[in-house]
Amino acid sequence: MMIQQIFLIICLFLWFCSFPTYGQQSDQTTIEQKAKHGYHHSFHDVHHYAQLFESKERDKWQKPDRIIESLHIKPGYTVADLGAGTGYFTRRFSKAVGNEGKVYALDSEPAMVDYLQKEVKNKNLTNVIVKLVKPNNPDLGKASIDIIFICEVLHHIDNRIEYLKKLSLSLKNGGKIALIDFYPNAPYGPPQSHRISEKEAIAEFQLAGYKLLKKHNFLPYQYFLEFIPKT
Repeated sequence: MMIQQIFLIICLFLWFCSFPTYGQQSDQTTIEQKAKHGYHHSFHDVHHYAQLFESKERDKWQKPDRIIESLHIKPGYTVADLGAGTGYFTRRFSKAVGNEGKVYALDSEPAMVDYLQKEVKNKNLTNVIVKLVKPNNPDLGKASIDIIFICEVLHHIDNRIEYLKKLSLSLKNGGKIALIDFYPNAPYGPPQSHRISEKEAIAEFQLAGYKLLKKHNFLPYQYFLEFIPKT
């Protein structure tokens, strides 16, 4: 009889432990609620933003060449530059993947897409495909991308967890997502109230079915993380 009682107590304890605590549920709910709303901002004045995005001052703290190097991009890779803007990283990806590779430069701002299409044509970047996409749909083929690059864009996206789930379907086996965004106290970036902290970003990716692969620490104003889908 005593053994049966002990067994019952153990089973009840394990059953109770299988449920998240109130604090865990509350944290997850907070993350999910914040992930529903992005920061909406017009980039219609392309030439104004081109001066900012393409400035030499940005090169100093953005360290684009070191970012490209750290991603270990191989010739022949397919890279998706999400929120490509003026092509600051697109041009570098084009060089890294080579003639056998492909770069999808995606943006939801028509004026940016027009600008980037002209840039790609003028620079003869034949391995770059510029696409206008909807804010809630990256419009990428299934299992078609080696690296999805999201730099200073995540905070603009509504329903981020669902969006990230869509992105995972586009990754090839072994593919990854590279995320870069501003620290809360950085002197650049969106308004403080719309920034996503590193901890929040990791939590959102985990809820979307990813795990953190790598963390880079060489950027002064931004966190730089790599994620892969959980297996």
